[in-house]
Amino acid sequence: MNDSILGIVITFIVLGLVLSIGVAAQGGVELPHVGEISLPQINAGTNTNQDGFYDYCYRMGLDC
Repeated sequence: MNDSILGIVITFIVLGLVLSIGVAAQGGVELPHVGEISLPQINAGTNTNQDGFYDYCYRMGLDC
């Protein structure tokens, strides 16, 4: 193994350690728990005939 290849490998190992320590110090990545997500209940009275594309354009104020 060449010295330059060994230097590149050591550089990536040190970089990975530094980044992982930084993420751990920041508190890490928090993923939402399944219990916190609430989905709307669809029943017989729910109107599902609207087109989602044009509803999105209307809410964003776009001329689609």
